[in-house]
Amino acid sequence: MYNNSYGYGVYKRSQINIGNPYKMKPRQKKPVIEEEAYNEAVSVLDADKELKISQDIIHKAKEEAAQLIRNAELEAENLLKKAKEEIENLRAETEQTAKEEGYKTGEELAQQHYSHLISEAQEIKEKCKEEYENTMSALESDIVELVLDIASKIVGDEIKNNEEAILSIVRNTINACTNREHVTLKVSDKDYDVVVQNKDRIISMVGSIEELNIKMDKNLDKGACIVETGFGSVDGSFNTRLEDIKQAFYDLLGDAER
Repeated sequence: MYNNSYGYGVYKRSQINIGNPYKMKPRQKKPVIEEEAYNEAVSVLDADKELKISQDIIHKAKEEAAQLIRNAELEAENLLKKAKEEIENLRAETEQTAKEEGYKTGEELAQQHYSHLISEAQEIKEKCKEEYENTMSALESDIVELVLDIASKIVGDEIKNNEEAILSIVRNTINACTNREHVTLKVSDKDYDVVVQNKDRIISMVGSIEELNIKMDKNLDKGACIVETGFGSVDGSFNTRLEDIKQAFYDLLGDAER
């Protein structure tokens, strides 16, 4: 049985036995890629906002994927069941043919029809498998885009409506720096006053800062900041961090595909 990143199984050709009752094997669960990607990626965001980022959306998307899988499997099972019924009817008919035309001729006729029906049923099941895999691949990409869109709106609204949102962004950006002895912090003109007023608070939140210089940079958007140290600079702008999240998602999806 083939397992995809969601943990749902698709049966291989070798697992189909037309002559016996068709039994579904229990599926083995495995980690769901969207949850792994979510846990890995949201760590880039402010910890206070992580719980708001669309776990319900991911859950809903997985439910829709599961329904697609169930529908595909049900269709394949119904087709195989129909094929077996037609085979049984054909066998009954060929018994009469065997009596009238000779057993050998009737047996050959039955075998020809039997092989044709089995081949057709297998082709249908393979097509269901292919459509299922294509659906899963597209769904993973859609979930990534949906989560990123929601994250962008949530954090964007928070930055716009909460003057102190910049403090959390500054804290996380400084924490991303290895050397914090002498720090130069650049913020937008819209956040400058709030940051200056809370300079001591920022130092206490981060710790191990000997010197913190705050500068205004009119080229930065509200909610953006750049931290410079002796080891280089870190861009805390939300758009940059959103790209980091996006890359984290796609890296995990790529690893799963490999």
